[in-house]
Amino acid sequence: MSRRCSLGALAAVALLGLTPSSASAEGASYRVTACNEAPQGENHAWSWATTDPSQPAHFTEHASCPYRLGDTGGTPDQEGGLSTTDTLGLSSGASPGTSGGWSFTAPDGTTIAALSYERYLGHQLDPFNDWSPALRIDGALVSSETCLDTSQNGETCSVGGPPGLGGEPAELSGLAAHELSLGILCGAPEGDECVTGASQHQVWAAMYGATVTVADSTPPALGTPSGPLWSPGAASGFHKGTESISTSAQDVGGGVRSIVLTVDGQPFTSYAGSCDFTFPRPCRTSTGTQRLSVPTTELADGMHVVGLVATDAAGNKSALSSEQIVVDNNAPAAPLGLTATPTQPGGSTFLATWSEPPGQVSPIAAATYQLCSVAGGPCGLATAAPASGPVTVKVPGPGSWDLGVWLSDVAGNGSFANAAHTILTVVASKPGQPNGSISTGKPTIRVSERLVLRKLVIYVRGSGKGNVRVSFTARLGGKLVASGARTAGLKSGRLSIAFKLGRRTAAHALIRVRARLDHQAAVTSTLHWHTRRRPRRKA
Repeated sequence: MSRRCSLGALAAVALLGLTPSSASAEGASYRVTACNEAPQGENHAWSWATTDPSQPAHFTEHASCPYRLGDTGGTPDQEGGLSTTDTLGLSSGASPGTSGGWSFTAPDGTTIAALSYERYLGHQLDPFNDWSPALRIDGALVSSETCLDTSQNGETCSVGGPPGLGGEPAELSGLAAHELSLGILCGAPEGDECVTGASQHQVWAAMYGATVTVADSTPPALGTPSGPLWSPGAASGFHKGTESISTSAQDVGGGVRSIVLTVDGQPFTSYAGSCDFTFPRPCRTSTGTQRLSVPTTELADGMHVVGLVATDAAGNKSALSSEQIVVDNNAPAAPLGLTATPTQPGGSTFLATWSEPPGQVSPIAAATYQLCSVAGGPCGLATAAPASGPVTVKVPGPGSWDLGVWLSDVAGNGSFANAAHTILTVVASKPGQPNGSISTGKPTIRVSERLVLRKLVIYVRGSGKGNVRVSFTARLGGKLVASGARTAGLKSGRLSIAFKLGRRTAAHALIRVRARLDHQAAVTSTLHWHTRRRPRRKA
């Protein structure tokens, strides 16, 4: 196939019946690419059609994208890119008015605002100018984008050329069209026909790459949101933990590109639609129901405004905002001024008072207190109390006790880590008791010990029943050389536990024993020399 390309500067674009459209304003349009302009050289936007009823058809369509210089696609009559040619070797010509070519149709709700494309239009050996290879906008011929001889002399006519051979893209703007078509039309008079080529094409229209700007001024529509984050807070009107919103969006133009959940006007999380801008409608028209979650722990406690923003392919936005919500994830601060005063001198009952800290997000609902022995051991049960106190606290027995008080709010937040503390001290109620005993009105114990050979035997006597923790330490020259501890039940008022000692420890160490009944204060005793029973020597 031999052709002579006449390439030069493009004339100014002269359009028939076209006026500028405000829909092409920046931010309200998107671009659809095809062939050499598409990311992978694909074409999903332009489709081929013909009105030719003949068999065989007088028009041949070819698709070979992306176009590469020198690549004809493997057939003698193929231009490369998206092309339409007359069918060679036919005995009959095309009827007047028949056409074939590639077209781009704007989706509903949009218009075509601009076109940039590389093309090669031409015909030859057509003395009567019957063939019209051209670009048409809504059926109207674009005078600068056609190839018609000015005289019926059969000279070759061409517009543009294949990429790499000097052709420049044509730029058309200010459009407000529904359809673009690039192809061939038979313009012969009625009763005549357009003759096709025998061994060479008489007419061709090829497009190697295209970018269509689609104007879309209609924003997407957001569905009615639902879900915990869009409702009154489930925690007594407050929001906490991870909460979600369910919503959807629809768009009649280029489709929905995204839904963004905002907090205080800033993007927080989003749904991203699957969009491909090689299609006339790049995104789906409906997102279906989408669930967007927010870990409110990442927000500061207090008031916030949650919003939804839907964006379509052209950048149009629709937004909804919630009423103010209040987030409360953190426990109240420690109570202020915690004090505990004995209800009577020397007694074991105390009246604890405090005041609520300022700056709480949700109201304080309750207080909790707990007693723990300073000497160690398990703590008492956590007990509920009025939010602002006071509360009467009963100490289990003589000794020092840590009183911890912490607060919880109506949203259900409360933490022992935010407790205020004070120490309660109770002394033995009967001074002058024998060494190693206490009396508290509860079961009492006494402890004594004896060394038998190298066994330290500890005796516990007392009233009532319970678990006794028995321990000892042995020091020699101020250094700890031995220790031990066991727990056993006190039954029938007596208990004995033995520990085995080393020879040197048994003979010389200072040994002290200790016993504690349940959560009472411990009683102690020291092993004196006269209680050491030494083994007799053999005669």
